[in-house]
Amino acid sequence: HAVLRNIIEHIFGIIKHQWRVLNIPLEYSMDIQVRIPVALSALHNFINHFDIEAFDDPDFDWSVLRFDEQQDEVPVGNGDQEEFVQEGNETTWANLWQNAISQAMWVDYTLECGRRGIPLPM
Repeated sequence: HAVLRNIIEHIFGIIKHQWRVLNIPLEYSMDIQVRIPVALSALHNFINHFDIEAFDDPDFDWSVLRFDEQQDEVPVGNGDQEEFVQEGNETTWANLWQNAISQAMWVDYTLECGRRGIPLPM
């Protein structure tokens, strides 16, 4: 049990180091607070799997990732020109982002198939 406990404490230490929001009191409803650690763990795994360099960017301003629960808005921008995205617009933005990622993956796939001499599925 001691080894397992050390492993779990180590994992929590990594997550708390990467996501400082877990070290400060939050002003969100309990319904949202209980979802944050699991969401951050999933995000941590996703970033480590797909883009490890993004996690180590010392110049990234993590404070821009705020959410106004009362207004259902997310501020985006660099702080000088901050604009708010309504939840519906955020969904549109997320869909566009997903499409861009899918397109980039398809381009990479077709290039790799071409490199290996594999015909593309139609």
